[in-house]
Amino acid sequence: MGALNKLFGPSIRLLVLELFIENPDRLMNLREVARLLEKNPGSVARVLPRLVEDGLVEQIRVGKNIYAYRLNRENEVVKLLLEFHSRLKQLEIKG
Repeated sequence: MGALNKLFGPSIRLLVLELFIENPDRLMNLREVARLLEKNPGSVARVLPRLVEDGLVEQIRVGKNIYAYRLNRENEVVKLLLEFHSRLKQLEIKG
């Protein structure tokens, strides 16, 4: 479980978001996200569109009906989350 989930409680949305925060340049498809989180692809499929809608994650077409996702590093909220996550992990190491 990641630092954000430890702090705010378990949530599939937070798990997916934190996976992208921990891999900010990585392009991942839905099945890869589900596999890495050991979650059902259906559960991940329900939260990814909301993260895209909120501008936190970018959806990129890589085929006719195939999409991949990555963190939207241009989003101001994402910039704050990256900084917050980094500082939170430093506190965990010290504490």
